[in-house]
Amino acid sequence: IMRNLIQFIAIIQLLYAVQATENWLSNAKQLVAGNRIQSSTTSNEETSLVEEDGTDADLVESTIQRFLSSHPSKADKFYVQGWRWHTLSLIRDSRRLEKYAIVVFQDATSCTRDNLDSLQKAAEHVINFNLKGLQRIENDVFFPWLREKLINKDMDSTTKKAFQIVMDGVDRDRKQVEEIALSIMLEIKVATDPKSDAIAVEIAKTDIIRNSDLLSSMTASIMNREDRFLVPGVMRVVPSKEQKSFNNKVLRNLGMFESRKHLIGMYDAVHDSMYGNEEEQLLFVEQIPSVARLMIGRWR
Repeated sequence: IMRNLIQFIAIIQLLYAVQATENWLSNAKQLVAGNRIQSSTTSNEETSLVEEDGTDADLVESTIQRFLSSHPSKADKFYVQGWRWHTLSLIRDSRRLEKYAIVVFQDATSCTRDNLDSLQKAAEHVINFNLKGLQRIENDVFFPWLREKLINKDMDSTTKKAFQIVMDGVDRDRKQVEEIALSIMLEIKVATDPKSDAIAVEIAKTDIIRNSDLLSSMTASIMNREDRFLVPGVMRVVPSKEQKSFNNKVLRNLGMFESRKHLIGMYDAVHDSMYGNEEEQLLFVEQIPSVARLMIGRWR
């Protein structure tokens, strides 16, 4: 009786695993084909500027746009572009992680020990280096500076509130990005551990692909709001000289070696036609010293 019971349980587990695999393959094929319906919906929801207290999004946007149109810029351009390009490199890297996971998990011939180890290293680079470096700078230096500059005594209360709502929303989404990244690393551990249960591995595979896509989409949504509201806001209130001084502070905070590694990722993102463009490339040439640009190949 016990032997029959064990065999029955094994059959049920096998059927469950087969179903999970079929579901995962279906999801993966949709992602490869460019189906981003779920992530696009999430991105649109996250781009909403509605605060938890119910403040209307249109009112927030119109308030900031009115401020931007009525105040001349104190700077000829935005000089802390490294922050933007760091964010752009995270968008690109997390999308590449998603695509690589699809390739590794597509069948038994590609899901080798070497490829799993390579996927784990890729995830560690995206999460433990790129994302953590960006969030450390944003938490310790950049967002405190942004709040100081964009919520200041010279603004009327309505404009202050509008900028605060945008930054609070970005901060909430940054926390969600951190949670998604943590989930990816936990799922990678399950998917690459030879001792993991077969069903748990299949579930982890699906979650890695889905969450890598979500990480990229949500970060892109954050960057969209930063480019629309925060970047032009800084140009209105912070002179060029002060921006350049602050940018040097950011570089010192990162450290020389870490800055070099991040610069490689920024260069790749700016020069990738799916993420950068000619305007970003010209800015890169303008704002990154020629010696550093020449050294990128060696540092790589």
